[in-house]
Order: sequence, then C-alpha cells, then structure tokens
Amino acid sequence: MVKPHILLINPNTSAEITEAIRQLALAEIGDQAVLTAVTAPFGARYIATRTAVTIAAHAVVDAYAQATAEGRQYDAVVVACFGDPGVDALKEITAVPVLGFADGGLIAAAAEPGSFAIATIGEPWRDMLVELALRRGLADRLAGVILIDENGRLPEIAGPQITAAAKTLGVSRVIVGGTGLIPILDAIADQIGVTVIDPHRSTLHDAIRATAGAPEAEQRKPASNSHFAGLSPALLGLLQNPRIA
Repeated sequence: MVKPHILLINPNTSAEITEAIRQLALAEIGDQAVLTAVTAPFGARYIATRTAVTIAAHAVVDAYAQATAEGRQYDAVVVACFGDPGVDALKEITAVPVLGFADGGLIAAAAEPGSFAIATIGEPWRDMLVELALRRGLADRLAGVILIDENGRLPEIAGPQITAAAKTLGVSRVIVGGTGLIPILDAIADQIGVTVIDPHRSTLHDAIRATAGAPEAEQRKPASNSHFAGLSPALLGLLQNPRIA
C-alpha cells in the first residue's frame, strides 16, 4: 500500500517550530504517511498580530508553490499554525485536502455536545479565533478564549489558570493550541482539570483520513484572471498554470 505524502507548512519563519511540528507528525502519523515539512520563506518568526497573519497567508501560498514546483505532488496539505493563515486561499488553488490546526481543533471540539473554550497565547488571537469560529459556523459553541500568560508557560502555572477559567466559563473541554506550545503541551495538559483537545494531533490524524477518502484530484482553474506583479516565480507560475498537486 502506497503511503500518502503530506506537506506540512509552518507559516512562522522559525525553523525550530518547523522541527517541533515535524517531530510531532512523525510520532503521530509517521508510520502512515510520508511527511515533508517546510518553513515560510518570509514573515514573522512567531505569528502574534493581524499584520503577521496577513503576511503569513501570502507566505503559506508561496511555500506551497515552491514545494510543488517541478511537478512535485502531495496528497494533503496541513497549515501548521493555530490560526490557519492561508488555508482558504490554498483550498482555492489546489484540489487536494487542505487542513489547518485551528479548524482541526474546532471540528474535534464540536464533535461532542455542549460548548467548549480555546486556550492559547497572545491577546490578538482572542478576536481572530472567535472570528474563525464564526466563519466555520461554531461561534455559538465557543464559550470563550482563555489567554495563557506569556510569562506563565510553566505547566504548573498555565494548567491551573486554564482549569479555573474553564470552570468559570462552564465548559468541560478546552482546545489548547499554538505551535509554540507543542513541546510543553502534554505537560500543560497533565495540569488541567478538564478534557484537553490537542488540535495539532487531531488535525494530523484528520489529514490521514482525508487522503483515504479524497476523490481523484482534478485540474484546477486559475484562482484569478488578474495579472499579478511582484510575486515569486514559483507562485506566479502556480497561479498562471495551476496543476494537480
């Protein structure tokens, strides 16, 4: 049986985060898929503002164009950022499944009845994640966004903070997301007194299921008839001559 080839795109420019994502993917689905992890070619080292998210969306599409240059093909793409910059744009220009960590977490949380909360780092993410839940039709299920103190990443500090906030919100499960948290997420989860949903792991397994059930890809039409300027050669080529990838 041929293993699906999954492309992991880190929208941050941090190679350390890319490696953490790759290691997590290897541990979770490495025996079920061939994995390629790439880092955004430009943008913020760690995405924490709306400006950085906007730039990251462009960088994700550019990274995809470079990764699929010269006919290289993948069976699914995972945008490995808890915020999903560029996911909708990639869905427009490729026929293979495109998944994002935030979407994966929302889907997993919404699979059970009742409301849930999100815990992450960075004040700007509060509104952006609420807006994402609204676009996905899940705003009425999201009880609130719990912000982990930038200076409180120690599991013994973050865990009780998330637990107390979850109880105040009246939820029994919390999505704990953020690629910067991946190395310590298990330790944080051990300190949380409610059910923890790991959106990173959920999305990786969703990618495997998506490749198993995906129909044969069809050639996509160009995303736009517009004439583009200032784009990388790889991205310009992809937009002008879309291919199965």
